[in-house]
Amino acid sequence: MLEVVQAARTNRSSEELEMRAMIVPELRKRWPGARIIHELPLRYSTNRIDLAAVTETEIVSVEIKSSRDVMDRLEAQLRAFQPISSRIIAALAPRWNMKLPMIETKLDFGTSFSPQYTETQQLIRKVGGVEVWTVDSGAGSIEITDGGPYRANKPWLAQMLDMLHVSELVDIANRHQIAVAKRPVHLTLVTDLVDMLQGREVVRAVCRALRERNAFDKASDPPIVAGDTR
Repeated sequence: MLEVVQAARTNRSSEELEMRAMIVPELRKRWPGARIIHELPLRYSTNRIDLAAVTETEIVSVEIKSSRDVMDRLEAQLRAFQPISSRIIAALAPRWNMKLPMIETKLDFGTSFSPQYTETQQLIRKVGGVEVWTVDSGAGSIEITDGGPYRANKPWLAQMLDMLHVSELVDIANRHQIAVAKRPVHLTLVTDLVDMLQGREVVRAVCRALRERNAFDKASDPPIVAGDTR
């Protein structure tokens, strides 16, 4: 049964809500144990991630485009997700991911066929490293389609840490016995942690903070505190 998503925002269309309700179970199936977060803010960007599956070691980011949406911000949104995501998914209503007929070209010794792409498909291929899901709320189906060559992203450590609150950064520093000023400054904390921690330690620390944070859209999963068996 599809999970019911209750929107904190009033500007989500009914189609988008239905798409979210279809996507969440698929995320849970592919990343069991992940905390599903709706509207994850990026402090280094004005963009928000529509849906994020946060495991202990990675962030999977999903951008949802219903048939009522426009595509003028899609490239900027996908590129904003790259610094902190191990995987990016563009979840599109069918109208944005239609399969076009092959382009037929007559040659002297035969005929060649080449693929034809919509503007949205071309944009996604331009960004690269994006997995594409066609989410048909009317048919209740999700199809994973070709969005161009997929590549796993390597998170940028400073941007990952930049997502966190000062109190979360202080907690990380304390756990790793890194000195903290009496009046800690966000930028200084981020810089010190990048200098003092290994890459895997930063990724795990940021994922832990996001899984434990008690301040997200009300449709999000409840916090998962480290050590819980959930």
